[in-house]
Parts: sequence; structure tokens; C-alpha cells
Amino acid sequence: MKHLFILIVVPFTLLFTGCGQNKTAVGVQKEGSPTGTLYKAGKGVMLTDEMKQILGVEVADVSERKLSKEHPFTVQVFGETHHSTTESQDHAACDARGSGLISSQTAATFQTGQPIRVRKGTNAPISGVILSKMVASNPGESEIVIGVPNAAAVFQPGDFIAANVTFPSREEVTAIPQAALLRTVEGAFVYTVNGEAYFRTPVKLGAASGGWVEILDGLLAGDQVVTKGVEGLWLIELRATKAGDACTH
Repeated sequence: MKHLFILIVVPFTLLFTGCGQNKTAVGVQKEGSPTGTLYKAGKGVMLTDEMKQILGVEVADVSERKLSKEHPFTVQVFGETHHSTTESQDHAACDARGSGLISSQTAATFQTGQPIRVRKGTNAPISGVILSKMVASNPGESEIVIGVPNAAAVFQPGDFIAANVTFPSREEVTAIPQAALLRTVEGAFVYTVNGEAYFRTPVKLGAASGGWVEILDGLLAGDQVVTKGVEGLWLIELRATKAGDACTH
């Protein structure tokens, strides 16, 4: 007796629903990637138009701009009242003061009498001043003492408050929106536009100010980076490269 074998070819699309399965939608997907995506080593993550909309992907140009350099650090408020005079300004009105530690390299740019901004929690920032700086007990660190006038009712002894010293920029630097940054245990990255793909690119960061961050290395003005949907791209890449190893059953 002859046996009749019938081959039925059925096109299919498997959704990204679980771990450790082969999910292959022809033309748009690699094993371990969700439907509507394709990851290629050396090329990056590629998305269908529908998936771009789902992730809300937006891009922006890398630009050159003047970017103020901000040096944030944490200060603990002292209990005693400060009465002192610096070279050019009387700080007898400083009824709250405190100190914080920063790197000696950063402290070298600070000057006694320099204005600062301080903030407690979500309150509006108020003005203060650097009273002194000294070498700390920890190698490579300096202690910065600050004073804040008319602030006894705002800052209580023992409070930890945020302080920030700003240096206006005199020249333009390469900068991107902070929303474009992807921070991982391996360092800082952005997703750059690479033809039809988005390629994860390592970057070296400089100063940050006003929602922008300076790029010291890794990008050039005119490049384009993803500013929205970054986390989604990262998860797609992880899924494609780790092949579900991080899943437990």
C-alpha cells in the first residue's frame, strides 16, 4: 500500500510570551527576541514601525552647546551658629552651616566665598556660600564647609541636604539629553541611529546641567541618539543575547 504524505505549510508568528522557547517570526525576529524586532550583532536592534510606536521611540541630534558644569554633593547641617568674615563678604547672617565631602580634584575648583544652592527634600533651593575647604581624613577627599543665611527655621541640626556648585561654561561642548543615557554595570551607553537599526554605543560622560549631559568621548555633533524608548531597546537586546538565561522556572 502506498502511503500518502501531505505537507502543509503554515506561516506563523509567535509572540514574546515566555522563557527558553524558540520564537521566530520570519523576517523580523531572531531567537529570543519579541515579535516585531530583530537584533544583529554589530548592527543593533531593528524594529518594525508598529514596534517603534509601541515603545514610543524618539531620537534627537547630538549637539554643541554651552553647558554649565554642576558639582552636586551632600551636606550635613551642624548645630552651632556660624559667625565669620571672608575676604570680601560678611557671613555673620549664616545661622545654618554644614559640611560635605567631595573629591580633592573637584574641590580644587571651589573658592571660599563662592555661592552655592542648597535644597532640603523637595523644597525650593536657596542660596548659600562656601565658607572653607580643607583636606579630609580620607585620602583623595576634601571637606567643604558651607553657610546658609536666615535658614535656621528650614535646616535642623543633623539634616542631610543637597548642595550644588555651578560653573557657567565659556565654550560649547558635545551634549545630549540625559534621557538618552543608559546606565549599566558595564558603564554608560546610548543607542545611536545606525541606518535602520539602533546600536548601543559606550560614552564617556562629563558635566551635567539642566537635563543635558556633556559627552567627552563616543559621539560627535550630528550623530543621532534615542531619547525615548531606551529601556525597551535594552531589554530587547538582552533577550536576544542572553537567550532567556536569566529566566528561572
